Amino acid sequence: GKVVPHLRPDFRIRIAGHMPSGVASKHPGVEFVGRVPDAQAFVRGAAVIPLISTAGSGVQLKTIETFELGLPSVATSRSLRGIDHRPSNCVVTDDPVAFARALEAAAADIRDVDGSAFRGSQVKALDAAIRLGLEKLAPLRQEAFA
Repeated sequence: GKVVPHLRPDFRIRIAGHMPSGVASKHPGVEFVGRVPDAQAFVRGAAVIPLISTAGSGVQLKTIETFELGLPSVATSRSLRGIDHRPSNCVVTDDPVAFARALEAAAADIRDVDGSAFRGSQVKALDAAIRLGLEKLAPLRQEAFA
């Protein structure tokens, strides 16, 4: 509840998992979706993952999974307990206003996490190189079959 009031009204947050009945938010962009059939697919669909922890001990599984998936995240220092190295796409702050700004910035800077844009550009470059090679071979092919 400390970060949400500092988010822009058009910022969307989808929260999955078991919720107490009657849970609600005054922020227009907050949606409680309850349990989801595929948690990893739900997480992969997010532009940024907030990693918030204010209590407990030990390494949090959701933090490790977020890092393993390569997803951008904003974390509290407590949510990183037990983790020595964090990825460069993880911003750490315990200030609610800074946390909200970091979430908004990360969501605005959407990158292709699964690499499909990179793969697509590589395929296009390969196609162009093959096309150029075939064009250069065309005169030789015509000579050989003339």
